[in-house]
Amino acid sequence: MIRIIRQILLCLSLLILPFGAAFAQKPAPPKPEVPALWQLELGKSRAYLFGTVHALPRGVDWFKPHVVAALDQSNRLVLETEVPDNPASIAPVILKLTRLQSPRPLPERVPPDWRPTLNKAVTRLSPGPLDYSKTWFVALVLSNLQAQADGIDPRIGVEAVLTERARMKGIPIKALETAEEQLINFDALSEADQQLLLVSTLSELDNSKGNTSLLIGDWLLGNTEALADRVNADFARSPMLKRMLVEDRNARWADWIARQMKADEAPMFIAVGAGHMAGKGSLIEDLQRQGIKVSRVLPEVPKPAKRKRR
Repeated sequence: MIRIIRQILLCLSLLILPFGAAFAQKPAPPKPEVPALWQLELGKSRAYLFGTVHALPRGVDWFKPHVVAALDQSNRLVLETEVPDNPASIAPVILKLTRLQSPRPLPERVPPDWRPTLNKAVTRLSPGPLDYSKTWFVALVLSNLQAQADGIDPRIGVEAVLTERARMKGIPIKALETAEEQLINFDALSEADQQLLLVSTLSELDNSKGNTSLLIGDWLLGNTEALADRVNADFARSPMLKRMLVEDRNARWADWIARQMKADEAPMFIAVGAGHMAGKGSLIEDLQRQGIKVSRVLPEVPKPAKRKRR
């Protein structure tokens, strides 16, 4: 059970989605070459908004001085999802939302021509028995196991680092959603959309490492346009998935952020998945509709060293 809980916690954090479109990388990324950080302003109140990648490979250098400074001067860190210190505490929630009343063989969840791909993935990734699991959960488990195989680790993801820094500085930590609320977003999908999620996941498993590298590269470069392209391509096959998993949540978050900023002038640092920041229906657009001014925070450019006169 602990292994499955660890899997779902990682999968829930991969909401740029567990499936990704494979297309050519744009050749000219914008500057600055750091992940995008925005400042939000509403009257006298301000906040910071940071797009994250929740699980990363080792060696990714992203925690730049201007991000550290923004977090350190904030009165709270607001994360996308509440992750309990003891993952076992949400086991009853996971069982309630992910378990079918009667078993349904996995091959029945995909069209006949996708069944060999599904069998291959199950054989290679060894997820264990999933016939009692709902289809959306099957997709997330397979995606997460592939991420683990690719060396992607939530323990060194952005939220983990931000949380460690906040605790060290005594900064309170809040969440926009509980783990149960985020699970419900998946559980509300129709079976047809759940099966689409599973097929989309299967279609990208073999290319997941390369696609993840491209995604992380765009994120590190602050290339929000490329991220928007990826999000839009991911959801092209199902606008309903995008509405329920991205757009509806963005609208709720923007409303909450606006209320908080109207009530408190002290800055807060908000960190949510970078996929929520890009494209039509993004969190940025929803914040602007709330009357919030959104502007990029750029790091200071190092001054060239002065040459000594001889």
